[in-house]
Amino acid sequence: MLIGVDASRSVSTIQKTGVEKVSDELLRQFVNFQNKEVRFIFYTPQETGWLPHESQRILNWPFKFLWTQVCLAWELIFHPPDIMFFPVHAMPLCLFFAHDVQKNTRYYKIIHDIAFKKQLQVYSFKQRMILNLDLWLAKKICTKIFVPSEAVKDDLLQHTKIKPEKIIVTHWGHKTLNNKFGIMNYVERKKQILYIGRVEEKKNITNLIKAFEIFHAKNSAYKLILAGKVDERFKMSNVEFPMSNQYQNSNEDSGVIFLNYVSEEKKHELLRESAVLVLVSKEEGFGIPLLEAFDFGLPVIASNIPALKEVGGEACLYVNPDFPEEIACGLDKIINQGKTQQALIMAGQERLKEFEWEKTFQKILAIFLK
Repeated sequence: MLIGVDASRSVSTIQKTGVEKVSDELLRQFVNFQNKEVRFIFYTPQETGWLPHESQRILNWPFKFLWTQVCLAWELIFHPPDIMFFPVHAMPLCLFFAHDVQKNTRYYKIIHDIAFKKQLQVYSFKQRMILNLDLWLAKKICTKIFVPSEAVKDDLLQHTKIKPEKIIVTHWGHKTLNNKFGIMNYVERKKQILYIGRVEEKKNITNLIKAFEIFHAKNSAYKLILAGKVDERFKMSNVEFPMSNQYQNSNEDSGVIFLNYVSEEKKHELLRESAVLVLVSKEEGFGIPLLEAFDFGLPVIASNIPALKEVGGEACLYVNPDFPEEIACGLDKIINQGKTQQALIMAGQERLKEFEWEKTFQKILAIFLK
């Protein structure tokens, strides 16, 4: 059996966010799988060093756009694998027509969330059009659709006509790193509150900053560190925000520091030395930063939304993302109550044991081989 995988988001030239990192971890599981009856082929626009050279199908394309819709589409139509898997990227639209002819190829896709259906105001018309087309195509041609949480499955059932039996819930795993770095003693941590992820309205950054301002009024020694690429639409709607390309122990009156995109090494440093992680998004499909925080012994404040409660269990302090005052109270409770800190840290370490990439891979592979 030949299983094709869209590995276009695994190339080293892109700045990877959560969904690309999920894709990479799954691809590593595919690479390590040994079975003479199953062979993987990874379609890429350029050679990717960590993928086996002999398993890559490099589809050269001179332009920055339309690789999927032209190069990959051409390859899949004229040299179709038995199974084609799309872990991140949009599918070629022409597969809708080819699917009627190529009855022997089965398509599978991950849908990480459908926030574009629920928060129209934070997506451009072009983004919504592309995402809706891809969702429509997945509904039409995919044998199964993988989602990272029951919350995303519920959203799909509510906002689309995809049949329940077509949707497979597959929690993401986590690669533990604290054995390498060690968990820093809490009292030695810096007075900084950490957010990891894209800085955009979908992540409720405006309310997070308002909450920090309330907290900062009585806890002026603390900084809010925003580690993630700043979305252009967020920049335009928040013209006067402080911007720093690298972390500085500065004394800005606001206490808010924008780091922009950070390397994995820098992210691990921030996780190890910060006092608390905060993720108060109004929409999430899963919530990888929660697992990263558990790994490094950070207490977590999270939105009381279904996906984050599903991932965090009893290991987070949940708040209403619509009320900055409630978020600020949560920060104050964790920072100034030692018992709360330790209870959340211990619960996070236990919760982390439930998320393993091997389990995720085996569940996906079992669906492929049915």
